[in-house]
Amino acid sequence: MDSNTHSTHRPLRRPDGLAALAAAVDQLAAQDLDGLPDGVRAQRVLELRGMVDRLEGQWLKELAGVDACGAAGADQGEQAGSTAGWLRNRLRMGAGAASSSVRTARAVFCGPLAATADALTGGEISPAHASVLAHGTQDLPDHLTLEAEPVLLEAARRLDPPRLRRVLGHLRLVADPERADDRAQRRHQRRGLWLAATWEGMVAMHGLLEPEAGHTLMAALEPLACPADAQDPRSGGQRRADALTELARQALEGGRLPQVGGVRPQLTVTVDLDCLLGRAGGVGGEVGWAGPLDPEACRRLACDGALTRVLVTRHPSGHHHHPDPGAEERPAAGDPSEGEGLEGRLRAAMTLLPPTLGGAPTQPLEVGRTSRVVRAAQRAALAVRDGGCGFPACGRPPAWCEAHHLRHWLHGGPTDLANLALLCRAHHRAVHEGGWRLHRGPDGRLTATRPHPRHHTAA
Repeated sequence: MDSNTHSTHRPLRRPDGLAALAAAVDQLAAQDLDGLPDGVRAQRVLELRGMVDRLEGQWLKELAGVDACGAAGADQGEQAGSTAGWLRNRLRMGAGAASSSVRTARAVFCGPLAATADALTGGEISPAHASVLAHGTQDLPDHLTLEAEPVLLEAARRLDPPRLRRVLGHLRLVADPERADDRAQRRHQRRGLWLAATWEGMVAMHGLLEPEAGHTLMAALEPLACPADAQDPRSGGQRRADALTELARQALEGGRLPQVGGVRPQLTVTVDLDCLLGRAGGVGGEVGWAGPLDPEACRRLACDGALTRVLVTRHPSGHHHHPDPGAEERPAAGDPSEGEGLEGRLRAAMTLLPPTLGGAPTQPLEVGRTSRVVRAAQRAALAVRDGGCGFPACGRPPAWCEAHHLRHWLHGGPTDLANLALLCRAHHRAVHEGGWRLHRGPDGRLTATRPHPRHHTAA
């Protein structure tokens, strides 16, 4: 490598203006703030925020210049493929942040938003406001943007960015009504809801809803997502997830959804008896494409559900087996005697999986009638007696609740009112998966006992 080429890769000397700025930042960092009065410290926070906004505005201005002249990568004597890619590589910015910064810089400093550029570098508006204006006017004709900019800037000086975005949506309808239908149709085409099972057995959701659909969903979730009480440990996201589940559960139980394949939509869980009884080697329940359901969740759902008993025989060989009275008896599929250690247990568990997952082929021998564990009349009586969730200090209404067996019917507990209690889904889960124990006192009230420390509380 010759000397001229080598010199182009030396670090560039910091320009004088930036050197002075860096020295000022170093001086600020070295200051002792503990001795300052509270009022002074608060004022400094406000002043510094304004300076940071002005500095970021200057950064966007210079970014626009680098982008316009194709100088991205010149700091290392190279030509970058894109300005956004250069920012990601050199500043370790996220892809979304880098692309958004380049779009904002182009729109504000290389487009018709000249007054917005001056307001940004002058500290009148923040970079977040400038980004809203840049993205909100990007598909408007330049002459309309020029005419609308004074009104938009006036709104930006008195509103925060989220409210400015809403105002801009309204003003766009006035400024360019001819294209409003086209924009609405483009939004309509972008709508979607995507669900995918994760390797952890969760279901990931990603979606984009139109304004009307989004607000409809939010309105439906709001009453279901309220905190149970002042001590509700769930985050807002967890409460909304629980609310969406409750909304779907009530829709299924209400029976108002259209039939699919001739039957009413329902949650179907397939689980073997050993798993339901909590015996060793159970592989959990199967809920279709969403993945496995742990044994305790299966027992919780079995508290108050419709059950269909199906007796089956499994043939590990993959061929139908016809009993031969004279043949030597072989271990049944899933028998722990097939092997010892983890490998043996896993091989035994594999035979218990559904055939579509590689388990042994299954041949039904007997299919019993589907019956509900808790009958409709009992459910109505529970609603009258308990008036809602019976967990101490809860109070969620009956419509949000499931019937719970204090002593599970799997272990001989009767399905009668004395052994039943209404529990909301959160507290039903807390009892089964969280380890809480419920006891009914002589006065009929329920008391809750905290779980053993090894349990995770899920209330």
